Amino acid sequence: MGILLWGLLTLIAAAQPAPSDYIGGHYVAKSPAAEFKPGGEARRLAAKLATHLPGAFVVQGKGRSMQPLYPHGTLLVVQPVPYEKLARGMTVVFRTPDNQSLAHVLVARTADGWRTSGLNNRRADFIPVQADDIRGVVVAAFAVVDGAAVALR
Repeated sequence: MGILLWGLLTLIAAAQPAPSDYIGGHYVAKSPAAEFKPGGEARRLAAKLATHLPGAFVVQGKGRSMQPLYPHGTLLVVQPVPYEKLARGMTVVFRTPDNQSLAHVLVARTADGWRTSGLNNRRADFIPVQADDIRGVVVAAFAVVDGAAVALR
């Protein structure tokens, strides 16, 4: 009986998502965690990776909506991905209606596009993201460490 119970508990535990798959209630398992590197090394690694991935480019994040996954100033390596291949939990860079670039996590696909949200935002973004708005998916991230204090959770 004990072995059967242990086996059942093991199966239940395996079916449960890992706590690190979620941040602030948002599923982020398909978003790469930031690697903390000194400034010069972070820039070098991001640029090197982007040159080896078709269509990839590097942007530097600004703001705190994606903390703690991506601290302010994180270098994001972004690669274009077909709209059909997008999945919940990926972080994408997209254009807003006022033509600014924004990086948020994909929350849910709906009939009118993808719902996105910043990890520190209380609600999902109001306007759905369409295929033409998405510039790419974050495939790697390098947080610049320059001796300043870094908040970790």
